[in-house]
Amino acid sequence: MADEQPQQRYDVVEVDVRLTVIAYGDVLADYATAATAPDTPRPVVDDYAVAVDALALARRVPAEDVPPVLAVGVRALRRVHLALVP
Repeated sequence: MADEQPQQRYDVVEVDVRLTVIAYGDVLADYATAATAPDTPRPVVDDYAVAVDALALARRVPAEDVPPVLAVGVRALRRVHLALVP
């Protein structure tokens, strides 16, 4: 018999969820400078903190729990975006 290497099986949905978390982190990083500037209004900073917390949590929970966590983060990030974009 030929040496058979065990095949790694990836759950496609889990991979998609984890890639979404990575993309969310990239978008979040794009707002970091503006959202943490000294003259940024406190509600914007608070919303950005919620978005960052959601990212941290999304990296730790099982894949099936990520979508609702990111939903909270995305809503907070949208408020940040609307406050920062004239």
